[in-house]
Amino acid sequence: MTLKITWFGTACFIVHFDDVNILFDPFFIRNEEAHPSIKTKPENLDFLDAIFITHAHFDHITEAGWFAENFNVPVYCSKTTKKNIIKWVNGEIIEDYSHKFSERAENNIHIINNSNSIQVSDNVYVNPIESCHIKFDANTILSRLFSWKFIKKLRTVSAYGRGFPLGKVFGYNIKYNNHNIVTFGSLCTENLEVLEKYVNCDVLLIPYAGNSKKHLTEKTLKLVELLNPKVLIPHHWDDFFPPISRTEDLSPLLKTMERNFPEINVKILSFEEKQEINS
Repeated sequence: MTLKITWFGTACFIVHFDDVNILFDPFFIRNEEAHPSIKTKPENLDFLDAIFITHAHFDHITEAGWFAENFNVPVYCSKTTKKNIIKWVNGEIIEDYSHKFSERAENNIHIINNSNSIQVSDNVYVNPIESCHIKFDANTILSRLFSWKFIKKLRTVSAYGRGFPLGKVFGYNIKYNNHNIVTFGSLCTENLEVLEKYVNCDVLLIPYAGNSKKHLTEKTLKLVELLNPKVLIPHHWDDFFPPISRTEDLSPLLKTMERNFPEINVKILSFEEKQEINS
């Protein structure tokens, strides 16, 4: 298997399987204070075969409608996510943001459920996994609410919060020949029994955000202990939309993985670089 991944921050990345390219959770409108800033434009990504979305929050969906309209890319997501995409492109959430969105583009957005299996190519299948959104802990909530930057941008932040209800949450299992990749858009540690069929997966991608360092490491270890991946890739740890985000400290995770799971390769992706993943 030749697997490469290009990460654009948050849970937004492209999985490249030889000649098949799948984008997850498209989000390219990082604000002016984000770090790192993003150089890639959606216009540069005219080679996509499919888009899959884990949940309906703004930092997972903003360019989905654009790709459906301009590049005719099929998008797979929940019912709530589709509604949010349509509201977003029509300027119903942020008046300054809207673009052409035809009936053809709307028909390119497909509502899926946990029981679906989507064939992207002859040998690539994507299967939704029942999942959930991380519950923000007190440390995370208080560090945002009592930030002066948060207070100054409360109106904008509130619009993004109200305008994007969560809806159903998916993880995804990507099957390529005899290889298995598992990815999540939020760090869910509930209903772990549904994950047992993915034990010993080749690659596990986990979002490392939304809790304190201690809780993020503990929750990641729960998934690692169950799934026993060959490669672990944390993502969503970047400061993508201050003041509601921050750069997460990966060092507790790296130290714990080295101590408890030295046989697992922990891969830290570079921003906007296509990197080969050896499993």
